[in-house]
Amino acid sequence: MSARGKVFLQNLLRVRRHSSGWGMPYTMSKIGTQLLRAYEANGKDRSLTMPAFRPVLERPVTILSVLGLVLAVPLYWVAPWASATAAALSVVLFGIREVFIQDDHAIVRIYGPMGRFRYIFENLIRDKYLQYFNETNTDGRPIPRIVRDYIYQKAHHVKALSSFGTELDIFDTELSTGCRILHRNFPAHVDGVSYQMSIGDGRPGVRPFVVKNAINISAMSYGAINNRAAEALSLGAKDVAYVNTGEGGYGPHGAAGNDVVFQIGTGKFGVGEEAVLPDGTATRKLNKGLLQELVRNHPNIRMIQIKISQGAKPGIGGHLPADKVTPEIADVRRVTPYKTVISPPQHAELRASSPKEAVSKLIEFIEEIRKLTELPVGIKLCVGRLDELDLLVLAMKKTGKGPDAIQVDGADGGTGAAPNLFVNYVGYGSSIETLQYLDKLLKKHRIRDRVRLSSSGRIFTPAHAAYAFASGADTCETARAAMLSIGCIQAQQCHTNKCPTGITTNSAWRMRGIHIPEKSTRVHHFLKGFHEDMLELTRVMGHSDPRDIKLDDLRVMSRGGAFSAFFSDSHV
Repeated sequence: MSARGKVFLQNLLRVRRHSSGWGMPYTMSKIGTQLLRAYEANGKDRSLTMPAFRPVLERPVTILSVLGLVLAVPLYWVAPWASATAAALSVVLFGIREVFIQDDHAIVRIYGPMGRFRYIFENLIRDKYLQYFNETNTDGRPIPRIVRDYIYQKAHHVKALSSFGTELDIFDTELSTGCRILHRNFPAHVDGVSYQMSIGDGRPGVRPFVVKNAINISAMSYGAINNRAAEALSLGAKDVAYVNTGEGGYGPHGAAGNDVVFQIGTGKFGVGEEAVLPDGTATRKLNKGLLQELVRNHPNIRMIQIKISQGAKPGIGGHLPADKVTPEIADVRRVTPYKTVISPPQHAELRASSPKEAVSKLIEFIEEIRKLTELPVGIKLCVGRLDELDLLVLAMKKTGKGPDAIQVDGADGGTGAAPNLFVNYVGYGSSIETLQYLDKLLKKHRIRDRVRLSSSGRIFTPAHAAYAFASGADTCETARAAMLSIGCIQAQQCHTNKCPTGITTNSAWRMRGIHIPEKSTRVHHFLKGFHEDMLELTRVMGHSDPRDIKLDDLRVMSRGGAFSAFFSDSHV
């Protein structure tokens, strides 16, 4: 290992303690640090939690608990007090096992023996209840159970198999991906299927970012998810995929030294400072020195992303309640602890009197950040008006500048908490729809080769990703599927700080459910398994790279020709 690499590793493994003032961006937990040491000493694959792993004390405590109940029955006829004592000890031992020893269920770690009822009902009762009285596996919103099952199976490193045919109505676009994969019975010979994509390789003075995985982890800010969940994502994605930090600053998302896309939101958290606009409005602006220092100290930051808007709340800023702004989160974001944090609706640097002027300022802002960091710079947006894309692409063509990557978010929301009005009614449409429009627009102006496109709306399985690749994506990102891979049960309580699985809460009681070694293993298996399945789908379509997939490889379904403007007639 090079001297620079050793210094970087030492900085990663050093546990930093904060005192007062602004400290380092994040202090990795003890268990996360230990796991990272194991990665470096033994290799990642050997350090992952095995599917059949059980703590040393689990089996003997279980046996003693069962034995106590068995002995309680005959003892009742001999000495009732001894029977009651044996039964009580059995219950206590079982409670200790559930809360402090077992490592396979977050809900049980949080709620003790009562949490076990969830899995009893799920494994023994749920399917029967759904079959005879309520919903089927194809019901459930926003993600049907049949889709969630795929993610759970991949996360547990279980072969995703079923029998007796599909439960989906293949013509129902509400439940399927909106397309059918057209396999080839007589394919041309394919030497091998692989995937790798480079961002920024055509820019002088820029260190290109090589993307290795077909699926990557989209933005979830530190604060929206807690440190344990974010560390699990970081450790699981190491050497597999990249993680987008979200707008909450550089925290645990990159603690394992994994590839990171650092997102700059309108609040400039971690790299900004408070400012006042000429009209007296309070805002936050970029601190160039802080950004350069951050990139210099964390070489695993591979790209900068400017967030213009997101699908959950297009057109408005984020909101982090005061009780979630812990001292450590405040330290990472460089804000005041236990004070509500509100992101401005737009970047102060982009305020303008017209859309055309705002686009021009965006181009210059991108260029400035690229020179400061020597990294590729991308943008993320949820499309509202297509004419704004027209303005952006025309400016890119005219100046030869602009983003190295554009992430297109769907307008159906995601992990971010947002007003119902915006989640349900604001935004142009699906990421697929707008991705197709943008891809064709860039090709029309002959600058498609200068920018990489990614899709981050409703990418849950490789079939969803195939549709995105066919629509022009160079890579795919997911947030909700990543959350499901670490145990999310779609309780839709992300905004309440009462997440039942401990992922989107800062409650110490609930966070105990996030066992970092186990959860990071699940993330690893999901990302790797998704990628392998994506390559297999690519092969059956007769291609050697997912980016070669075209609309001719799919049978696209649309409702009432709603997408007809962006599909050829043969695919409507």
